[in-house]
Order: sequence, then C-alpha cells, then structure tokens
Amino acid sequence: MMRVMLQLSAQATHGGRVFLLIWGVGALVMGSALASKKGSAWFRAVVVSGLQGRPVEQVRAQNFGGLRVIATGVAVAGLIGMGAAIVLLSRG
Repeated sequence: MMRVMLQLSAQATHGGRVFLLIWGVGALVMGSALASKKGSAWFRAVVVSGLQGRPVEQVRAQNFGGLRVIATGVAVAGLIGMGAAIVLLSRG
C-alpha cells in the first residue's frame, strides 16, 4: 500500500504531495497515540463498551493483542509518508 502511495505521489501535482504530508502527519500522530499503553487501553475500552449485550465479541475484543502492533505499523507508514512528501515537495 505504501509503495502505491509513493508512486502516486511521485506523479501527483503539488496538492497530492501536500495531501501525502498531511496524511503522514495524521497517521504518525494517531498510530503513536494508539501504540501507547494508555491509548490502546482507552481504544479497547471504547470498543468493549460498544459491544454491550454481545458477550462473545466483548471477550474477543478484550483479548485482542494486535492493536499496538497495527498502530505501530500505521505510525511507521506515516513517518515514511511524511519523509517522502518532504522530499517530493523540496524537489519541485
């Protein structure tokens, strides 16, 4: 997915490069927030509370341990996107 975004941004106009920069900042911020213990615990609590009346899904959501890994991946993708956008914006 990141490769496709980088290829599209290389062909994009100035606005597309700015979009990549904004997307990168947002992904870095949100990924970093959810990758923290406090952020992942908050998100898990929101999801579990939204599943009231569905005990099987509540237990499954409570025991899901991959949120921090996924959030870290999103933060890394945001960092790469930001770097690519800065390089592309500085070139042209």
